[in-house]
Amino acid sequence: MKTKLACTLGPSLSTPEDIAKAVELGCRIFRINFSHGDRRLWRSLASSVREAAGRTGERCVLIGDLKGGSVRVTGLGKTISLDVGESVRFSLDGDVRLPHPEFFRKVEVGDTLVFDDGRGVLKVVACDSRSAVAQAVRPASISPNKSIVIRGKEVEPPDYLEACRDGLEAAVEMNLDYAGLSFVRSAEDIEEVGRFLESRGSRMGLIAKVETPSAVRNISEICEKSDAVLIARGDLGMHFSLELVPRLQKTIVEAAYNACKPVIVATQLLGSMVNEPVPTRSEIVDVMTCVEDGVDVLMLTAETAVGRYPLESVGWLANIAETYEKGVKPRRTLPQDSEVMDKFALAVVNLAESLAAKMAIFTMNGNMARRIARFKPVGGVIAATPNEHIIPRLMVMWGVVPLVVEAETYSEGLEKLEKKLEEAKLAEPGDTFVLTYGLVKEPVHTVKMKIYP
Repeated sequence: MKTKLACTLGPSLSTPEDIAKAVELGCRIFRINFSHGDRRLWRSLASSVREAAGRTGERCVLIGDLKGGSVRVTGLGKTISLDVGESVRFSLDGDVRLPHPEFFRKVEVGDTLVFDDGRGVLKVVACDSRSAVAQAVRPASISPNKSIVIRGKEVEPPDYLEACRDGLEAAVEMNLDYAGLSFVRSAEDIEEVGRFLESRGSRMGLIAKVETPSAVRNISEICEKSDAVLIARGDLGMHFSLELVPRLQKTIVEAAYNACKPVIVATQLLGSMVNEPVPTRSEIVDVMTCVEDGVDVLMLTAETAVGRYPLESVGWLANIAETYEKGVKPRRTLPQDSEVMDKFALAVVNLAESLAAKMAIFTMNGNMARRIARFKPVGGVIAATPNEHIIPRLMVMWGVVPLVVEAETYSEGLEKLEKKLEEAKLAEPGDTFVLTYGLVKEPVHTVKMKIYP
């Protein structure tokens, strides 16, 4: 399966036994939501994934999804329900707390508050510098720790890095592979976090979660600075009218393609499976569309975190992806400002496909793998690297199968990769392989073709 699958961990998917079953179903990427629980819980979930990886013999990727500057309800011991016209009072220090002074500086009478992925809608009827009273437009339930947005407005933290610091420290301590940057607004936010991680000696990748109007406006720059982009359809659907979300998704996918970065789609892929054992027909169409658009990663959220059928959800996601991967539309065009290595990557893909050949590359930093995966080659690509921290980068790329090959130079790596293909029986009699390596300082760039006897 060339499309990669991701699951969110939670009460429904947390034990090494169940995570190992998810791995066997095809999931290799696991998300820990730092908006819920504490470091003790997060460490336990990470440990469960690593134990499951050991049991299955598969490498897994761990993402720590940071809380960032989100506005979330605190102080609630349990969910409260509101009928139409009933009111709730949010305040800095009351029973239903929103501990974000900036929220109360932004909110005004007449504003619409949206939560629970758009299911909950409230209208603000009174407010001051420390509180706001809002009435339910339709029946709604407010759960502990749920995020709330003011439609049409962004509540920005004074300092993005400070809003992320605790989560980043935890992610570094746990040696996670990626940090998911929630409510990122600009390329500067990503650069600031990158400098912080560098100061801690961390090589963690950065996933920019696109979920605000600012992020949509700055999508090209955000794609350039991040290691991957996540389309957070839940929060997008709270900031924008729901009918606009599909168009926004396509816009973000296109921006990620132009920047040659992997793209992840999350939220309600199989939302009905939180309570039902099979998806709806329209959910299958949604997932099919994502697959055929060449999305790199499909991510389940509530389905596996709190749903009644977490493993069935993974199985259905894998089944749909595998069924429709043949319909992925190969991309064979480049942005006008493409570099020579982008053109080289396209030439290699065209050569391999004209020969009905498979591709294998040796890469130090994963850049050539990104360039090749962008074109969605029919046979996928085997990518070898000597750097362990690059393996998680390769694992979120469409169609890329990562390998560890120890080598100090590109030419040595290519030779060892060729041997590895034979030893690991990745090359079968009659196979034709096109082999190459990434961007190098050596005077000659090698492309090698081999037909295995």
